[in-house]
Amino acid sequence: MEYTARMNDNALTARTAACASMVLLKNINETLPLQKIDGEALPVAVFGVGQIFTPLHGKNMQPWRETCILDGLCQSGTVRPDSLLAHKYRSWALEHPQMEELPLTKLDMQGLSAENRAAVVVIARQPEAYDVQLRAQEKDLLRAVTAAFSRTVLVMAAPGYLELTEEAMACSAILFMGIAGQEGGAALADILTAKVMPSGHLAFTWPMSENDFEQACEKTDRFVGYRYFDSFGKEVRWPFGYGQTYGKCEFGAVSAGLDGCDVTVTAEVMNTGSKWPASELVQVYVSYPDTERDMPVWILDCFKRTKVLQSGESETVQLRFPITELSRFREEASAFVLQEGFYDIRVGTSSRATLVAGSIRVTRSAVVQATTPMRFDGEESRLRDGNEYSYPGQAEELEAARKVAIRFSDRNLPRRSRKKGSVFSGCRSDGEFHTLGEVRNGTCNLFQLIACMDDTELEFLTNSYSRIPKAGCFQIPGMEHYGIPALTAAYGSEGLHLEKEERDDDDEVTLRRNLTAFPAASLLACSFDPDTARTVGQAIALEMREYGVQLWMAPGVQLARRPGEHAEQIWSEDPVLCGILAMSLLGGVKGGCTAVLRASDAASCEALSQAAFRELEGLALEIAGSNAKVCLLPESAVGGKSVREDSLLVKSMILDWHYTGMFMTGGARYEQTPDRITMEKSALRILKQVLEITK
Repeated sequence: MEYTARMNDNALTARTAACASMVLLKNINETLPLQKIDGEALPVAVFGVGQIFTPLHGKNMQPWRETCILDGLCQSGTVRPDSLLAHKYRSWALEHPQMEELPLTKLDMQGLSAENRAAVVVIARQPEAYDVQLRAQEKDLLRAVTAAFSRTVLVMAAPGYLELTEEAMACSAILFMGIAGQEGGAALADILTAKVMPSGHLAFTWPMSENDFEQACEKTDRFVGYRYFDSFGKEVRWPFGYGQTYGKCEFGAVSAGLDGCDVTVTAEVMNTGSKWPASELVQVYVSYPDTERDMPVWILDCFKRTKVLQSGESETVQLRFPITELSRFREEASAFVLQEGFYDIRVGTSSRATLVAGSIRVTRSAVVQATTPMRFDGEESRLRDGNEYSYPGQAEELEAARKVAIRFSDRNLPRRSRKKGSVFSGCRSDGEFHTLGEVRNGTCNLFQLIACMDDTELEFLTNSYSRIPKAGCFQIPGMEHYGIPALTAAYGSEGLHLEKEERDDDDEVTLRRNLTAFPAASLLACSFDPDTARTVGQAIALEMREYGVQLWMAPGVQLARRPGEHAEQIWSEDPVLCGILAMSLLGGVKGGCTAVLRASDAASCEALSQAAFRELEGLALEIAGSNAKVCLLPESAVGGKSVREDSLLVKSMILDWHYTGMFMTGGARYEQTPDRITMEKSALRILKQVLEITK
């Protein structure tokens, strides 16, 4: 195969993104990194069929190459996988393609431990066969390996959470690899051998057992993920935002202040380790006034990563966000309200490793933004029961911060307006026939073009963007008479789901597509890095233009409430992280193509209260929507309300969020039989974006 510059560049992007996202969860007794000894590659024993059948992407993805874990380690030059053991696993994999584990009876643990200095155990789950429980064979393997090796690394190549038993926790190092894309094996080797420092942080909470998710999801409300586990003091294995590295970063001075109507946070970070460079993810959480018992104990507001710090080097990180982001939705007022009371600003490295940087006292409640009045059928949020997670010294920190709290008056508070604009009365014809090309060169406008269409043509135009299949590649028909081009669209959370080859009637290959599989959204979110997500979007745009795809159905903004189906397509349990990374990914896809923002289509949204929707799924959608030209509406209801282009909920999105893009839907576009003016409004949105996409 002849490699093109685009293929090499995108492979490098996929590898870099995977390295930035993998999460080191445990590392004791200097188990990692794996390094050469006296200039010779370190001999290691690699266990588990996942080293061969490494889950790197979903079943519909067809990348031009795949690097499994065993191949990645063999190519590293720093470690030397045991050749006899590798041969056994390769032979076994050929005869047992269903990922059945190699029996322990075929392994000489005593001999392997004598010949190798470390062990790597791979536990793998394909996205389409995602089971969070460890199997009996996997437990037996872990028990045998940890008994024979004092230096054991557990690698989890899975879409997300696995319920780790005592056999797994006996490993001296644990790393979450996720669904890492086609270069996953090479990226893992980079991390294990310290070619790249681990820097990922969990984009979801890792509880002790699967049953903990069921308790968290007893109600569909504000308490999702860490917002539940931290607010109700539940024990977790690792908290949201947790991640280790080989260096050791510590906070120096931290402070919080006000600059006009912006909250400012400053944190000094130093690498206090003596050997390895490191970067740290500074996370800012906010606690609401004590009276707000239906709100989580704290929520993530913003985050920023330091540069790579050498040993002894420090950096002062500065973050800011508008104080209006601290408002909460009040259904009785149909508005976002900044409630009076103390807002405690916390800085840390995970949701359970923070310290109070300062406190802001809002002296009087104030309306920040009025919203479109509507009534949802969902239940109200649970109330915190007083068992919130806390840490030694927290009470003293809060008392000290509130004594010197910065007072904020609502006098100069910026309020977001809801500009309805003038009432649209329809498109007026100038008596001439027009095409989209004339609109593009400025000889007419979209209103005049749409006025040329009769009702049947308008209905065809709007419906052609409504019949959206669930997966694969599909075409949206154009209207040649009006110069409106057909558009090709493709699904794929890790890249483009296109057929690898096209053949003619004689079965000869006429086109071979060399597509790249990038890390899945659930892993990419662990980078906490908008630049990484944007770079992946730019790489996917290169392939879209090369293969004539104008629309990419990107990962959606549904929140991860529990592990399950399509987990690799979901970003995170936190709406801020989900929205920021989705926005960045969408922002990278441009230049004759665009990414489609998929709104949450989870059945659980039907039970959401309006407050929970606006502060969770709605918040993620609003943040990401700032970079979206196209939004795919969910088929399921939200809070008992239908989601159609003419429904009150979507009209609210347009007004409250100032969304200017167009809508697509997999079902009916309209709730009511549309009149001509309604179809003209849809056509204006559609053709405006078609012009943008195809310019």
